Amino acid sequence: MPAIAASVKAENDAFYWHLGDFRWTSNKDQDLVSMLPAGKELSTEEYHRIEWDDFLTHQIASFGTFPVFIGRGNHENVPPMTRDGYIAKFETLLDRPEIAEQRKADGADAGPVGPWYHWTHKGVDFITLDNATKDEFSDAQLKWLRGVLDRDLAPGSGIKAIVAGMHEALPHSKGSEHAMDDWELGERTGDLVYNWFYDAQAAGKFVYLFASHSHYYSPNIFNTPYWKERSNRVVPGLIIGSAGARRYPLPRDAEKTAKSHIYGYVQGQVHADGKIDFKLRELSEDDLVKSRWPNAPLDAIHECVVNNAD
Repeated sequence: MPAIAASVKAENDAFYWHLGDFRWTSNKDQDLVSMLPAGKELSTEEYHRIEWDDFLTHQIASFGTFPVFIGRGNHENVPPMTRDGYIAKFETLLDRPEIAEQRKADGADAGPVGPWYHWTHKGVDFITLDNATKDEFSDAQLKWLRGVLDRDLAPGSGIKAIVAGMHEALPHSKGSEHAMDDWELGERTGDLVYNWFYDAQAAGKFVYLFASHSHYYSPNIFNTPYWKERSNRVVPGLIIGSAGARRYPLPRDAEKTAKSHIYGYVQGQVHADGKIDFKLRELSEDDLVKSRWPNAPLDAIHECVVNNAD
């Protein structure tokens, strides 16, 4: 994450969007443990007390004043972590000025500060959805999303493009082995949400769908027989889960341009008409070393690059 922060700041990007899994939670993070004082042993209880603070200290702090938006991942719900705890800990990020301003503009339809929200930037509506737990998409989130899309589609909205980011990919993608297909409510409501975005695309908006649950880079994820049989043109979508978590092998039907066992992020360039081009920005071991915290040992960084993968 410090290397991503250095790169997006050097590129003069507008913001960075993190779609969840800030810390491992079910086990102690190797990077966190590697930076403990010599001889320090960390109990599970101690780890759980500090893990989210460590995320803020060693990841978010790397960005300084550069805007960062976050989404909830399934590891943010591994006990003892909870949805309410997530909102309380990250309220400042979940109510950034851009989000608060958008909530004010949405009025009564905005809802409280929470894990789903949106903000607009130069004619693009960026929508953060929460599908990190098996009770989503809830009726409340669906009602909220339908209102957001209706306002985007209204004449004179000024919205040219819609980018939706969520932790798990919507169903029937090329990442369906690890996505909303995994539970009945997820598949049913995920199908509905995909069709809403498809309808927005058919209405003339540029629409793009992002997920991060699978730890690799995979573009064109909805270019599958399921969706091609049901639509004239699939909605562009990709999976980018390469910000530090253990890296996964690619599914067999991934696009030829998909990549596993990498670190990096995806950068978007918005054109005047609202079309967005996306490019994978890979990070090398040298990038990680140059941006490391002073107490991050070089051997731990090398171990992360070489062996942090299935």
